[in-house]
Amino acid sequence: MPQEDGQAWRAPGDRPDHPSPSAPGPSGAPGGATGGWAAPGGPVPQPNAPGPQGAPGPGWPPPHQGGAGWPPHQPGGPGWQQPHHGGAGWSPPPPDPKPGVVALRPLTLGDIFNGAFSYIRHNPKATLGLSVIVMAIASLLPAVGFGSFMDEYTSYLDALVADPAADVGAFPFSSFSLIGVYGGALLSLIAGYILNGLLAVVIGLAVIGRRVTLKGAIDALRGRIGALLGLGGLFLLLSLLWTVVLALVLTVIALSALVDPWLIAVTAVIGIPAVIALGAWVYIRTALAMPVVVLERIGPGRALGRSWRLTRGSWWRVFGILLLVQFIAGIVANLLATPFTLVSLALTFLAPDAAWMPVADSASYYLGMVLSGAVTSPFTAGAVTLLYVDLRMRREGLDLRLRSATRPGERAGAEVYLTDGGYHPSGAPSGPVGPYPGAPA
Repeated sequence: MPQEDGQAWRAPGDRPDHPSPSAPGPSGAPGGATGGWAAPGGPVPQPNAPGPQGAPGPGWPPPHQGGAGWPPHQPGGPGWQQPHHGGAGWSPPPPDPKPGVVALRPLTLGDIFNGAFSYIRHNPKATLGLSVIVMAIASLLPAVGFGSFMDEYTSYLDALVADPAADVGAFPFSSFSLIGVYGGALLSLIAGYILNGLLAVVIGLAVIGRRVTLKGAIDALRGRIGALLGLGGLFLLLSLLWTVVLALVLTVIALSALVDPWLIAVTAVIGIPAVIALGAWVYIRTALAMPVVVLERIGPGRALGRSWRLTRGSWWRVFGILLLVQFIAGIVANLLATPFTLVSLALTFLAPDAAWMPVADSASYYLGMVLSGAVTSPFTAGAVTLLYVDLRMRREGLDLRLRSATRPGERAGAEVYLTDGGYHPSGAPSGPVGPYPGAPA
């Protein structure tokens, strides 16, 4: 046996009269009566005395992988980790809590996408169910208007082909078709705002591990329909202002040709990209207003300002994520709607004179709209809401509040996102809390 400094190395519990670590000591404890162990170079004082009737003391280390007597958190003992940054016994920090669809920490791109898909899979009734109901109602008028529009357009082309000299009029579409198309587009826009508000409640609760029913989501949105419609009106106003600016730029480009043809290229190269960049900048800065107006329960004007402040300094990150979200949603929507569009075109060419053709055309268009909207709307709404949650965790420490809301015994609902002191993590009542009648049990 090698020796260092005149001392022979002894395994834990060894004594000269008990050389075997597995031999019981006088008191029945493994490795000797005292239970002490000796490291290379000398003995270490005994940390724990044996318990009553010779049983090992409360701190006696149990045998581990054949190494009887090794104390915990010593080299080779149970619980010992490799040194890290010079600290022996270091262990990695515990993982971030994940009571719901995402971990309660600042989110990565993968977290946002996984969460946007996970909350749909974990609660399909309140996501896909809501989307199907809202889209089925909102798509009815656009589908009827589209069928009438296509029927009148086909009749107009047939009349021109039969007699090019016939007076068929310059505008062949009826008022019913125009109301169906443009009124249906407005109705779809309003329904989209309401659906996004409902889904913001669902994803907000899914973050803290709460599942809300379809009725609960509707109850939670009670009293917020006016704010959602007001926010939609502000979005329409911003779009109108952007359209006016674009029209002014195009007018300047057209008038520049009267001065110098070369000015057309200059004004077009500078003006059009500048208008597009302005629209994109404003859109990104206000993109989080929808979850804000629902979860924080504030007015539409304040919600726009709140979104503006949250996205300050994060424009490029939010822009990249939302661009990728819209790209994926567009591909999925086109894939789902393409079969129905092909059926509609086939009916138009194969049976243009059939009495049932307009009805079948409208039905095909309707099914395509409902299916594509019901699948893509939850994904886009979930990604936007998770972006909102992420920015609040980064800037306001929302993750700490969310962790408090998920402690055992807490029954918090969507009021955890309020910023006016409406949420109290300790002493939460046993029923729904705050102004959210749809908070889950």
